[in-house]
Amino acid sequence: MKNIRFGWDYLHYSKQTEIKKIIEKNFSGFSPDGIYPNDSDTLPLFDLEYQPTNAWHNIVNILEHHHQPKMTLIHKDTTDFIKDNESFVYIIATNGGPELWCGGDTERNTLFHNIKEHTKEHIRKGKVVVTIDLSFEGFPIDGTDEMSVLDMGRHPHLAETVHKRAEEEKFPIENIVFLSANHKDVEYYKEWCEEKNIKKPMNWILLDWCEKAISSDFKHLEDTFEDNFNYKKDNIDTIKHYLCLCRRLKTPRIFHHLGLNYFNLLDKGSVSCILPKWEIRSVFKDIDRTKMEMNNAGEVTFSDCATEDDTEFNKTLKDSVFLDDIVDEWWTKFNHFGALGRRRYLFPLRRKKNIKSFLKKLPLLVDKTSFNTLDSFHHWDTKLYKDTMFSYVYETWSMSTNMVFFSEKIYKCILNYHPFLGMINYQTIDFMKRNGYKSFSPWIDETYDIISDPDERSEYLFKELQSLCEMPINKLLDWYGAQSDVLIHNREVFMTNKHLENSTKQFLKVWEKHYE
Repeated sequence: MKNIRFGWDYLHYSKQTEIKKIIEKNFSGFSPDGIYPNDSDTLPLFDLEYQPTNAWHNIVNILEHHHQPKMTLIHKDTTDFIKDNESFVYIIATNGGPELWCGGDTERNTLFHNIKEHTKEHIRKGKVVVTIDLSFEGFPIDGTDEMSVLDMGRHPHLAETVHKRAEEEKFPIENIVFLSANHKDVEYYKEWCEEKNIKKPMNWILLDWCEKAISSDFKHLEDTFEDNFNYKKDNIDTIKHYLCLCRRLKTPRIFHHLGLNYFNLLDKGSVSCILPKWEIRSVFKDIDRTKMEMNNAGEVTFSDCATEDDTEFNKTLKDSVFLDDIVDEWWTKFNHFGALGRRRYLFPLRRKKNIKSFLKKLPLLVDKTSFNTLDSFHHWDTKLYKDTMFSYVYETWSMSTNMVFFSEKIYKCILNYHPFLGMINYQTIDFMKRNGYKSFSPWIDETYDIISDPDERSEYLFKELQSLCEMPINKLLDWYGAQSDVLIHNREVFMTNKHLENSTKQFLKVWEKHYE
């Protein structure tokens, strides 16, 4: 394998002592692995009115960990490659939704804005593979439909934006690579290009980063399926029916938690939920999430997740003078949301009586009283899966029909021999099977997977969850054991599949066209 060259506009910028201090103080929370060398779209800015965007260099990390020593990765300042007229890869890695880096409504979030002019000239000559790395998330190319907007907010059409900006900058579009974790993107982009009669498309590549993002930690999972089954059998009196983890309180997740309460399923499961104060805008109006993030002293945090203080506050909710205010706020939220709770079967979930009943039961604790650190990939308790028979999963996004995105939430189930259902993207199970995994049918009725309307899908999910929770735990153990072949197969696919290799091969094929 030939060398692969990565050019950076600000290669040594972060190594300056004073600059490094600023990064550690103000920006470290936006990068999961600390400080990257030369965040070409981030480090020169330091305008705290803007969120830095270039923080997730997944393709670089993947090549380093999975392809060396087959190749050598060479990192230099772009000027060093340009003076020798050498080709290189230029990374524009992303952090956050596309509206933060692809919008074009301000100079800051206009794609390609922060590339240095000498680098732009080299790009125009066809000497650079410009790589937009969105592999940490699966945003849809077209997120303008109602459900996508409700799910993740409005963002520009990704393909249209990249093509338009490339044309404005006179960048050869065929030298641009777009890495996305949305399993629907490649086919959608192909269809879009055909519709627009685009003869020279960019290189749109599926890169499911999450599938291997937790792979550094799977080595501690030495238990076999038999170990898991025998543990459940030996501890049957304490085993719960299901596991449902909820760290970030997105509206669809809150709605489904209200469903767990209304259908009297909370006691059947190991369920987490802590309400952060900042979420309660009617009561805590002055909490600034941004300031919370920036004051984290270098800790990688999610400011929209619960802290220890939030947990203590939750313990007082049932007697709080603010309880009715919070109930009113949630009731108003769901009335405005509209996409969930329209059906007669589900409408009672959003009534004030049910909301108040649920809030009085908070906090719901499983393994933590605080979620102020980023550890969903690297610090997770396998015992949670042993102590339950299956998972009720809340995927990162669940409303949009234009995407299928597998996060660590699903892959943890696969690693831990855990069947699952839940509020996940339309056609998720279908795409899982396309990738070599097996579904859980007939043990789980997976009709919900082919229902695009999130309200109707939710009804099917709750009915199936109720059916499973009505089974005596001993019968559910037999149910679990009957899926051994599926669960063992899925774990084996995860451990041995070539999905990542196939994606990087596509990327390297683009690079090889430029290698000299």
